[in-house]
Amino acid sequence: MTSTTEAPAPARFRPGVLDPATYRTSLHLTADLIIGTVTFTIMVTLLALSAGLMITLAGIPLLLATLLVARYIGIVERKRAHAGLVDRHTAPASQPLARVRDRLRDRADWRAVLYAILLFPVGIVTGTLTLAGWATAVGLLTSPLYTGRLGSVPYLTGINLDGPVAAAASVGAGLALLLLMPAVVRTLARVDTALVHRLLT
Repeated sequence: MTSTTEAPAPARFRPGVLDPATYRTSLHLTADLIIGTVTFTIMVTLLALSAGLMITLAGIPLLLATLLVARYIGIVERKRAHAGLVDRHTAPASQPLARVRDRLRDRADWRAVLYAILLFPVGIVTGTLTLAGWATAVGLLTSPLYTGRLGSVPYLTGINLDGPVAAAASVGAGLALLLLMPAVVRTLARVDTALVHRLLT
């Protein structure tokens, strides 16, 4: 007597533009632009102050505080990545560090410092491309609603922007970009995920 097991039901296909994860990830990538600016500013300022005060007794405590701030940034960013990128990230193993020298040599904290700095240029790319892509797609799709009211530049290189051909071309380009954006978002999310995996885990 043989027993058979039922195969799991295949997941129902859902286009990227209808998948809520697409927009959750898009929001995460757009937030990189803002959060990266904040973390970069904080880290560079604290590191510069620590280096400037290193000749005094205040330099080392400030550097320790900088590493502590970076550690908490890493904690927050791992949680944000889990929520926005739907990818669980584990914290790096930490050991009790009794001496100041050991704390200053903690690689996990220094990787968190590097992450806080690199999130700025990465966020500029991922956030700008995500925001510009969705805005352009929506702008092209809705162009027939407002091109007739622009009035100031009715013609561009001999093409009537108010004409039906231009309107159809704009809507077609907007629809194509709209369908392409989920793939773009997934690709940009891989960059974010790689950054978190490499520096915060």
